[in-house]
Amino acid sequence: MRRAGYTLIELLVALGVMGLLGVMLLAGLSGSSAAWTRMDRSTTHDEAIEAAQDVLRERLQHAWPATRYDLHPAGPDFDGDSARLVFLAPPSDREGPGALRRYGLVLDANGDLVLESLSDVALDQTRPQRREVVLRGVRSLDIGYFGAIEPDPAPRWRSRWRQRPRMPSLVRIRLELAQDGARWPDLVVHPFADMDSECILVVATGGCSGR
Repeated sequence: MRRAGYTLIELLVALGVMGLLGVMLLAGLSGSSAAWTRMDRSTTHDEAIEAAQDVLRERLQHAWPATRYDLHPAGPDFDGDSARLVFLAPPSDREGPGALRRYGLVLDANGDLVLESLSDVALDQTRPQRREVVLRGVRSLDIGYFGAIEPDPAPRWRSRWRQRPRMPSLVRIRLELAQDGARWPDLVVHPFADMDSECILVVATGGCSGR
C-alpha cells in the first residue's frame, strides 16, 4: 500500500523556486531603496539651489547705488565682470540693522560659490568679515549685465559693468553644476534702485553730504 507524499526531487524543486522568488524579492527591494535614495538626493540638491537663488536674489535686489565721485564719470559703487561681482547693500534681516555692507560674489577653486561681505565703515577694507558658502559643487560661474553703455545706446547683455553712471537694468547669474543631471535655472535680478538720488555733492570733500 503506497503512502501519499512528496518525493525528494519535488522538495528540491520547491526549495529552488522559493529561493529564486526570494532573490527576486530582495533585488526589487534593493532597486526601490536605491531609487528612493536618488530621489532624496535630487530633492536635497534642488532645495539647495532654490535657497541659493533666494539669497542672491534678495541681496542683488537691494543693491544700493551709492555714488562715487572718485570715478570718472561719477557713478554707483558697483563693479562686476563675468567671474566676480562687488556691490553695496543693506545688511540682511538675520544680520540686524547696521551700515551698508560690501558684498563680493566669487567662485572658489574648490567649487564653492561664495558671498563675502564686510561693513562699508570697517577700518580694514581688505579682509571680509563674513564668508558664506551659497552653493557647493559649482563648475563655472558666468555673470552678465544688461543695459546701455555709451557710445553704444542699445541695451544688451554685457560681460562687464564697471565705472558706469547707472546700475545695470538686470544682473544674470549663470552656473554650471558639477553633479550629473543637476541644473541651475538662470537667475535674472532687477535691482530696485539704479541711481543714488539722495547724494548731494560736497565739492570740498568730493563725496556726498552726510556720508
